[in-house]
Amino acid sequence: MYYNVRKITENFNMQGNFQGQILQDESMAERTTFKIGGKADLLLEPMDIPSLKLAILELNNAGIPFVIVGGGSNIVVPDQGLRYAVISTRALCSISHQEVEGETYLSCQCGCTIQQITEYCQKHNLGGLENFAGLPGTVGGALYMNARCYDKSFNQIVKSINFLEEKTGSEGTYFYDSADWDYKKSPFQTSLASSVIIEADFFVKPLVGKTDIQDSLDKASGFIQDRKQKGHFDYPSAGSVFKNNREFGKPSGQIIDQLGLKGMTLGGAKVAPWHGNFIINTGNALAKDVKALVERIQAEVKSKTGFVLEPEIIFLSDTKTL
Repeated sequence: MYYNVRKITENFNMQGNFQGQILQDESMAERTTFKIGGKADLLLEPMDIPSLKLAILELNNAGIPFVIVGGGSNIVVPDQGLRYAVISTRALCSISHQEVEGETYLSCQCGCTIQQITEYCQKHNLGGLENFAGLPGTVGGALYMNARCYDKSFNQIVKSINFLEEKTGSEGTYFYDSADWDYKKSPFQTSLASSVIIEADFFVKPLVGKTDIQDSLDKASGFIQDRKQKGHFDYPSAGSVFKNNREFGKPSGQIIDQLGLKGMTLGGAKVAPWHGNFIINTGNALAKDVKALVERIQAEVKSKTGFVLEPEIIFLSDTKTL
C-alpha cells in the first residue's frame, strides 16, 4: 500500500476508541466464498457501529480509499491483492425482533449472515424469510444486490434501512419505496451509492400453531436441499455469475447450457457441469482465470445469440481512489 499502514494502525490503537480487529496483510481468499485473491494491506473489522463510524472517518481523514466487505459471496478479489483498506462487517451481527402497532419486524445488523437470520426466525417462530435459506453472504450484501431466491427478492421484506454516509459518517434512515428497487437493483447502487448499510428492519410474521411452524421449517429445508442437489455447495463459487434478462426469453444459465458451454475451463476456473450460470474454483483458480472465463462466455453468447450477458459478480480492482 502506498499509505503508511503502520502509522494508521498506531493511530487507531492510540485513540483506544476502536473496538475490533486491525489486521495487516490479511488474506482475502479466506474471506470470500470463491476462495480466490491476494492480500489486503489493511483490514479493519469493527465490533460495533461506533467503531465502524470511526473507521470510516479515520480512513477518510487519512485520504485512504476503502471498500466494505461482508460475507464475500459475490466478489472476486484480484490476485495481486488490494492496495487500499478493507472494512469487514462480519462482526456486526446482532439480531432482535419486536412488534410495533401490530407489525412484527426483524432488526439485523449488516454483518449478519443469511444463515444467522433464518435460524433466528426458526428459533423464534417467525416466517417470511424461508426463500432465502441457504443463501451465502450477509444482510448488507443481500440488500445492496437485492438478492433474489426462488422468486422472492429482499426488497419485498424491507421496512427500513439505517446507513452511514461514506464521506462524513453521518447517519440516516431509508424507508422502503418500491420505485427505488428492481431486479438485482437497489438504491444503494444508485441514489445512495455513497452510503454504507449498517442495519435493516424486515417485516416478518409470527407463526401460530404447530402446522404453520412445521410448514415454515419444511419450506426452508426444501430450498436448502434444492441448493445441495444443484451443487451450490460442492465447490467454492460466487453463486450466479450473470443476471437474468427477461428480454432474452430464458435464464442466462439456460442460454449458456444450450450453447454447450458447461464444463468450459480456463486455468482453475470452470463452468459448472451441472449449471451454466455457475463458475467454480476447482482448487487452484486465480481471479484472472475467472475474469477470462466470464469474458469468454460473454463473447460466445453475444456471437451466437446477440445477447449481452451482464455479470452479477463484482470484480474488485487492485487500486482505488477517493
